[in-house]
Amino acid sequence: MSLILLGLALFLVLVAMAVQYESVRNPVIILLSVPFALIGVVLGLQWTELPVSMPVWLGLIMLAGIVVNNAIILVSMYHELRETGMDVDEALIEAATSRLRAMLLTSATTVVGLGPLIFETSLQAQFLIPMAVSLAFGVGFSTILVLIFTPALLSLHESLAQRVSRVLARPASAVT
Repeated sequence: MSLILLGLALFLVLVAMAVQYESVRNPVIILLSVPFALIGVVLGLQWTELPVSMPVWLGLIMLAGIVVNNAIILVSMYHELRETGMDVDEALIEAATSRLRAMLLTSATTVVGLGPLIFETSLQAQFLIPMAVSLAFGVGFSTILVLIFTPALLSLHESLAQRVSRVLARPASAVT
């Protein structure tokens, strides 16, 4: 049931972004950053020896929103730079470096803010600790990977789009 809710949440995010971007291309690139957060969650749960429970699933849904927000910031900056006429590689590097501080600060404040809850020993906090672990480790791990893999996916998409446009621009006699 929890997996269905997570899938539904991601689908609704995809639909909302597709309407906003008037395309499915950017939302798919943005949503591909979510699995990177799952790596951090798995590592965090193994390190703390916590089982997968309902609070972990709730943390995953919240984590998906945070990771998507980081990727949106990066992709939006990239498209703004491309609209000014900047080259693909230059725009990717500039977007990643200019958004680095904002992404690191928001991620660091999230992880540090969840720290006291993760290390709390009271009985009341035991229910929330798995959610805090999934959020903190997922955000920490995904921030670095979003800064690496989202520009790589954008670059791959741009190179594929250029190849397809070159193939489509050829005269029909040149294709055969």
